[in-house]
Formats: sequence, structure tokens, C-alpha cells
Amino acid sequence: MSAAVQRLRALEKLPEGLDAWVDRAQGWFKRRPSQASPLWSQALACSALCERYRELDAAALQQALVLAQENLRRDPLYAKGQLLNALALVGQMAQRAMGMQPYPVQFMGSLALHHGWLAEMATGEGKTLTVALAAVLAGWSGRPCHVITANDYLAERDAETMRPLYEACGVSLASVWADVEAEKRPSLYGADVVYVTPKELLADHLRDQLAAGTGQDTDWMDFQRWMGQASPEASLLLVRGLHTAIVDEADSVLIDEAVTPLILAARRPSRGLSEAVVLLAQLAPTLVADQDYDCSTRTRSVQLREGAIAALAQLAPTLPPVWRPAPRREELLRQALQVHCFFRPGHQYLVDGGEIVLLDEFTGRMTPGRTLTAGLHQAVEAKEGLEITDPNEALSQMSFQAFFRGFTRLSGSSGTVWEAVHELWQVYRLRVVRVPTHRPRQTITRPAHVLLTTKGKWQAVAQEVIAAQRCGRAVLVGVRSVESSELLAQLLRVQNVDVAVLNAVYHAEEASIVAQAGEPARITIATNMAGRGTDIRLHPSVAHSGGLHVVIAEVNESTRIDRQLAGRCGRQGDPGSVSLYLCLEDSLALRYLPAWARRALTLLQARAPQAARVWAQRAFTWAQRRSEGDAFERRFSVLRNDDWMASALPFAQRGGV
Repeated sequence: MSAAVQRLRALEKLPEGLDAWVDRAQGWFKRRPSQASPLWSQALACSALCERYRELDAAALQQALVLAQENLRRDPLYAKGQLLNALALVGQMAQRAMGMQPYPVQFMGSLALHHGWLAEMATGEGKTLTVALAAVLAGWSGRPCHVITANDYLAERDAETMRPLYEACGVSLASVWADVEAEKRPSLYGADVVYVTPKELLADHLRDQLAAGTGQDTDWMDFQRWMGQASPEASLLLVRGLHTAIVDEADSVLIDEAVTPLILAARRPSRGLSEAVVLLAQLAPTLVADQDYDCSTRTRSVQLREGAIAALAQLAPTLPPVWRPAPRREELLRQALQVHCFFRPGHQYLVDGGEIVLLDEFTGRMTPGRTLTAGLHQAVEAKEGLEITDPNEALSQMSFQAFFRGFTRLSGSSGTVWEAVHELWQVYRLRVVRVPTHRPRQTITRPAHVLLTTKGKWQAVAQEVIAAQRCGRAVLVGVRSVESSELLAQLLRVQNVDVAVLNAVYHAEEASIVAQAGEPARITIATNMAGRGTDIRLHPSVAHSGGLHVVIAEVNESTRIDRQLAGRCGRQGDPGSVSLYLCLEDSLALRYLPAWARRALTLLQARAPQAARVWAQRAFTWAQRRSEGDAFERRFSVLRNDDWMASALPFAQRGGV
């Protein structure tokens, strides 16, 4: 069965019960290691062909390119039996146009992408070129191809970096990011290959649905526009069509971003809401946890007790009339308490220009334009003493899972996807192939450090960072929040140590900070912003001194994120090392480790530090699995909502894809 047919079948309801077990076994069979062997053999053959094409003069090479393009237009998957020749020609053009010679591992990754697989390639193995090689083949087919990047910066940077290759191959190229005006987008989306973020592409697709009207097929309208028979509604469409998606940093896009659906919304006044949230924001700090209300650290939810309900009843006469009924006022109080207990500036949000800007949970990046559900966002504004904005009313929405499952051809690459192979198969019908590294990795992973208190941890981290700096090494410290990055930076600056901080506050300097992170004695403190799409290139003296030293100062809630950060060192066989700190006061331990487990580890650390290290690593791994399980349940609930909507509204189009 072809990947396209499998993907179309994935639009159906997800398998359950025994069917789910059979489906999972099928996924395991298809991604077993022996499946990657033919790809490696083909990659070696492709590399040899690429070397042979070096002997062709410009005219002969151009003639071969025209023939390859025609073959792919007629047979987009196999190029009439000439796929390896076509890919080798693209590789030869990369050498001539950009001076970049693809390695066999990059040819292997490109073949995996072309066949609709997900390629796991280690950091620094050249995923940008690998994606571009596959995108040229897709562009030659004449079908719309979208290269999905993790953020606007990468969309613009990668497109401009690879532009000489696309132009040399006769493929038109464009990039779309948040600041691109609406009137320019149709012409940009008309290019053969478009680099774009998932948020922008899905939002423009939803806008097309709204412009087309309920129940109309946007793909058919786009075809009519291409044939010169466009209806008035078709002239309003932004996106040329959806066929091929190559997802860079696929785990971030297909998994982490899939927790919540994308919603197109418009501001709608809500009478009395601003007055109500301000009053309840004042009430929340006066209530006592475990006495007036219960709060669950793991689920970050609040349940009201009699004390909170009684206090709220006394306040009710002062509330605006529409918010006085018990269900409505209690919901607002729960949201106010949720913000009071779990929302902290520098962790979940920042105040920027008098507005609340949410922070991405996995990357630490700011997400301007994104808001919380009605009432919750206003509760955060009330807590910070800001002007209360009107809530949003949804105009159209779609989950990222439903959107990407609708592409005829879907593939992707990332350095860390193996932990999510089951979910990627179950949801997207994506098989994962692990591409070997071009050179053996030399990264040294040091024994984990176990600390009992946050204060002790930061002092230990600072000492290790200073020791590595004195050896002439570059150091990258990974933290989870803006607050943590600033705290550690201040601790080092007090000791007259210069540091560079990369977090949501300094996001504009990201490129320059990362460019210098491999310099001698350079210390960079970063949230997970530094873990996506950026290579840290080492100064020769740093490589001689032992390479980049990565310190994971705060364990993340997903093992993928930790592995992504650790992958910053050891690029292309460079030396490097990784240190891990396990602190019993970190948020992961507080949320997912029972109190008795933390007490047991505290006693064990005092009596047998070596045993404590072993058991602490096991405990934190268990906590990460619980966290990943919770995250999967949240994503799966979005999928269940998709299925419910499809069954409840059978007459509606499923996204027009």
C-alpha cells in the first residue's frame, strides 16, 4: 500500500482495542532496522552517481536536469525508474551552486523523506541540505511542496541559505512568516517550494476555508483558479494547494505543537468580564490552599472547597450581574486560583509592552498573538495589573494532527524522534528510520549530579561552568525558564564571569549568540531556544581543549528535549561532554515524584551518594514517562475531539485537505 493511501486512511477514526494493538505491530514491522538497509545501499549508489556527474559540462548537466524534471512530473514517486539519477543530479548542483557536497547519510535522509518516512538525523549532520534535496524533487513534480519549519527565523534563514540550489535546479522558492502582508501571500504560496511555519500555513488554510464558505472544497476551487475558471471566492484564496509537506524538526511540529488546536478568532466584548476578573484576582491570594481549595500540581487544576465557595458567595453581590450565578463565578474563581498557583512570569508568560505574551512550554520562545482560553488570559492580566482585554471568539479551528494527516505526502526529519515512534505511526502513519552519523560521535556523558535544594544546585552548576571555562572550553547551560536563566547569569556575574543569555527576552540576538557559542571560554545560558535548527561550530582551540561542554541544569519533562540539548555537542565527530543535574526541588520532581520518594532519595543521598545517583536517575526517568504520558493524553484528547466533530457534523468538510 502506498504512503499516500495509508495517509488518507489515517484520516479515519484512530484504531481502538485489539485493532490498536494490530496497528502498532504493523508499525513496528515497517520500521524494523532491516527496512533501512536498502536506503543505505541506494544512498551509496546515489553518492557514486553524484561523483560521476562531476565530469559533465554545464550544458550536459542542464540537459540531464530537464530530463529528470520531466520524469518526476510524470512519475512523482519513482521518476520512471530514474530516482537515484535525479537525486544525484540535485546533489551535483549543490556542489556547483553552493560548494556543498552531500554525504551518503544526507542522500539516505533525502530518500527517506521522498518516500514519506521520518528521518532521525543527529545534530550537525546537515538536515537543512537533506531537506532541500528532497524538496527539489517534490518541486520538480509540479505539486505544491511546503517545507515546515519550527519558527519564522528558520523559515526565512533556511530558504535564503538554500536559494542558490533551488535556482540552479529551476525550482521557484518562497518563504512565508508572520510579518508577510496578506496581499503578498498568494504569489508566495504559488512557488514550487514554500518554507513556512505550521502556524502560518494552517492559519492561512483556515482563512481560505472562511473565504470559500462552509462546505466548499478549497482544493477544487484552487484547481479552477489554475484553469482560469475561478469563482469570486477562489480569487480570495491564499494557499495554492496542499500536497507535499516536509517537516523539519518534526518532533517539535508534529508532537509538541499538537497539544492545542489552532484557532482563528476575533475579539468580542464580554459584558462585565473585566470587572469580575479583577475582583476575583484580589480574592484569590486571600484563600488558603488545602483549606479553601485543592490544587493538583501534576494537572495544574483547582477544585473549590466550602471555604472558597462561601467567600465567593459573600463577594457575589459586588460582581456584575451576568457573572453572579454560581457556575459562572465559580469558573472565574477557579481560573484566578489556577493563575495564582501555577502561572509565573518568566515561566509561562512575559509582560512585554503592557501585554501578556505566552511562552512556548518546550522552546521558551515568545508566542505573540497566542492567548489562553476566555477568562484565563484575562485572569493573568488582572494578576499583573494590566488593562483587561476582550476575550476571543472562535471563527474557525483545526488541530495540527488533522491538518498534517490530510497531506497526500508527509515526511520529516529531526534529531530526536525515536522516543515517539509509536505515536508518529499511530497518528500520522509515519515510519521512522535512523540515519547513521557521518563520523562516529565522541561525546562523553558524565555521571549525573544529585542535589537536594535549588540553591545548592545553582551553586554547583556555577562552579562546574567556571571550571570548564578556565580550561578554555565553551559551555552551554540549558535551563527551562527565563527566570532560571537570569538567576544563574546573575550568580556568575557576581563572580566576574561574562555570560551570554539566550531566552525569550533576548530572542532578537539568537543568531549572534549561537554563532559565538563555540568560542574559547564562552559561556551561554539558554532556554530550549538553542536546541532547534542551530549548529554551534567550535573554534579550533575549543576542540583541542575538549569541545563544547553542555550542562543540563534542569531536567525537561520529555527525554526528547534533554537529548536534543545534549546533541548540541559532538557535532560531526567533534569532542564534547554532557553533565546532568537532578534536583529534588525542580518542577519535574515536584509535579511527578511522590513526597515519599523525594524523602527517600534525600535520606539515601546522605548515606549512600552512589546509590542515590542510580535511584535518582531511575526516579527522574519514571517522572519523565509520567509527564510524557500526560502530554500524550492531552494530544489524544484533541484527536478524540476531531473524531467527535467529524461524527457530529458529517456534512462538514474535514479541513478541505
